Amino acid sequence: MDLWVLINPILKFILYAAIVGSVGTFLFSLHFTAQLTEQQQSYCYYLSRKSVFIGGITSLLMILSVPGNLGGDLRSLIDPLMLQLAIGSNSVTGYLTAAGGFVVMLVAHKLRPKAQKCTLLIGSIAVLFSLTLAGHALLGKWLTQSLLVLHLLGIAFWLGALLPFHWICLQTDTTNLRALAHRFGLVALVYVGLIIITGLAYAYILLGELSLIFTTSYGNVLLIKLFLVGALLSLAALNKFRIVPSLEQSPLRGVRQFKTSLQFEIALTLIILIAVSLLTTSFTLPTG
Repeated sequence: MDLWVLINPILKFILYAAIVGSVGTFLFSLHFTAQLTEQQQSYCYYLSRKSVFIGGITSLLMILSVPGNLGGDLRSLIDPLMLQLAIGSNSVTGYLTAAGGFVVMLVAHKLRPKAQKCTLLIGSIAVLFSLTLAGHALLGKWLTQSLLVLHLLGIAFWLGALLPFHWICLQTDTTNLRALAHRFGLVALVYVGLIIITGLAYAYILLGELSLIFTTSYGNVLLIKLFLVGALLSLAALNKFRIVPSLEQSPLRGVRQFKTSLQFEIALTLIILIAVSLLTTSFTLPTG
């Protein structure tokens, strides 16, 4: 088996998880600055910093993997021809942009609050945009790139909120959890709508016809991703309409239920990231 068939999806999975942890957690803290306590804000920035570091290292490893992927073996990593081809590739451009975005975010954590948020936002946009510089997003140029950035923005915000919420559930002080979860539910409606609309439009542009979801290997993996996202939406609806109201009626029970639901959502998120990693490395779009 080709070594890179194993390495590429693993690196992509780590990169995507780091983007959720860095960009997503930052977006969550940015939206709810007024509702989060100082301790909760500190945790969000801690999680974002760690994810930024992991994302930066992974981006550099992805750059190193490009010549190996082109040549198909480890010797290609030092082969002059493979290195020359890699330097001029869209993949290296994308990973360099991601690494640059992560560096900007890392520097931002050393700045004062106002400059910090602005710089983190710039770094976040660069990281998200980097994923449009190679692969399927280039097929429709600016349209697919724009759709993908908006799609990723929505996903990062939604999934990036899961770990902070879970951490809050583990604390002794959860007095602001209900208000925070309720407000998140309202804001998330906008992001979920953005995810669905841009995701369907993006899939239609790439596949040409939606029936190919059922008749191609790429479409089948995409269908699995859609099923998992649907399961996440169901859990989110359960949180909003049943569990969040129970936080006021029976706080202790409500927190336990909310924590359990979040654990299921986090598990589904990991499976979704695996599916996306496979879609962007191991499966090709149908032709003809």
